[in-house]
Amino acid sequence: MNIKCTTSLLLVGLIGIGAFAGTAFAGGRGEDREATALQHAKISLSQAISSAKQQTGGRAYDAGMDIKGSRTRIIVETNGPKGIQTVAIDAQSGQVVGSHAGGEQD
Repeated sequence: MNIKCTTSLLLVGLIGIGAFAGTAFAGGRGEDREATALQHAKISLSQAISSAKQQTGGRAYDAGMDIKGSRTRIIVETNGPKGIQTVAIDAQSGQVVGSHAGGEQD
């Protein structure tokens, strides 16, 4: 009875570790994809942040990549006189392609 219990606990533990490792590995691939996209962008992250700050008059507090198909945008969130603003900047042209009040929409 004790051996069965120990074996069951070991199996549950290994399944849990496998699930955690799979999730962590999948998250790493997303970060790798973002890093690669940023390396191939025509503008730097700091240029995108400067553009967003100029657009909103606020201070940047978060920035990241949004990759959908072949379209890559740099998303910058600022906080300023108009409150929280999210600005989307095309990573190839450097043009502001969208903005809205509030944080990034999921």
